[in-house]
Amino acid sequence: MLSPITMLHAQDSSEEVQYKRSSLAIINIKHPKYAYNKEIEFILSKSDKPDRFNDHTMKVKSVVFSNEDKDQTDNINKFIEQNKLGRRLVSKWFNHKKNSGFDMSLIRERGLYSATAAEIALAANSARGHAILEDAGENLIGNTYVVFNDIRYVDRSTTWNTVKEIAMMATAVAAARLLRNENVGTYLLDSEGGAKATNWLYGSITDKIKGFAVTMNTYLYRLKWNDDVATTFYTQHYTDQENVDNNKVTAYNSSDIYKLEYVGKIESKSSKTVLSGVKTNEELIRKVLTRTLDKNLAELQHEFEDFRIKAPLLSCTPITVQIGMKEDVTEKSKFEVLEVKIDDDGITSYKRVGVIKPVAGKIWDNRFMAVEEGAENATLGYTTFEKVSGGDFYPGMLIREIK
Repeated sequence: MLSPITMLHAQDSSEEVQYKRSSLAIINIKHPKYAYNKEIEFILSKSDKPDRFNDHTMKVKSVVFSNEDKDQTDNINKFIEQNKLGRRLVSKWFNHKKNSGFDMSLIRERGLYSATAAEIALAANSARGHAILEDAGENLIGNTYVVFNDIRYVDRSTTWNTVKEIAMMATAVAAARLLRNENVGTYLLDSEGGAKATNWLYGSITDKIKGFAVTMNTYLYRLKWNDDVATTFYTQHYTDQENVDNNKVTAYNSSDIYKLEYVGKIESKSSKTVLSGVKTNEELIRKVLTRTLDKNLAELQHEFEDFRIKAPLLSCTPITVQIGMKEDVTEKSKFEVLEVKIDDDGITSYKRVGVIKPVAGKIWDNRFMAVEEGAENATLGYTTFEKVSGGDFYPGMLIREIK
């Protein structure tokens, strides 16, 4: 028998609506020979992760490639294969270290399962256990994504070919070390010199930085998690932390069945930055980077249905949701309203119960630093919607964009 999932009331700011989010890891492609590369990396290392995804960050946070092709797909694919990123993502899901077993704690936390439910999830003869594993696979593990951001400073005085000639690695050996995952993503930030080099960021905005702009290619990949992969994992690789089967650990660590599949990419150039409210070089660069990444993620969600985020209804009279211009909500946007249900075995399903659209003039400007620049509607706190179709809604129902 299906029944609505229990949701926390969203109108109390001290409470948070609980629902199963997609998980996201972000890896940035560095260009050491480009202007502002060190500053871009430093600022990205301090930036908040997108707030509508579970943070699935790995130790691998950035990479340098030896060739500077404009399309990085081949480089990324080689990097994924050489560094076994698919297996790294699975290891994070199950708290696995090289010589350890696995556990269900993160599955339990992100899947909103009770401790008891998680404990029986691996029972070989338990129908409910199998059901929870299927649900975790479909709604959690199978919705694990990685985005690679190829960010390049735009020098208006040069063409792409000129930049390409300049932006070469010092040695092929250095690139090979990075591809083997040595010192990836940390060495610039750990050095005293790196810290000194970024001190200027906190000074007043310089004339040179006022026109700061970047191009950003964002490549989206998804962890391949199907019935065959899940069956192999649970029967041949999974061993709990208390009673480690070393043979299974060895089989897992040498397995190559955990893959990433390419979904697509978005290319954009940062828009002209409004300087109102921006006081330092660091704030300006952070604003450019954050807004460009948000824009690319929103475009990917428009383009690829499986990557679209869900957000809960905050209230129903009027209908409000805490999304806005950061998610590229416009007067032309439409969203389906979903009722979340779970059956007796713990399987989650989503039933469409209506359609809503934003009210003109009441779309929240929640872009980074919109309040500081005094943008219109930056202080709304939510976007107001009107019903297109459907019956009664209640706070906690989820919405998802439709075309």
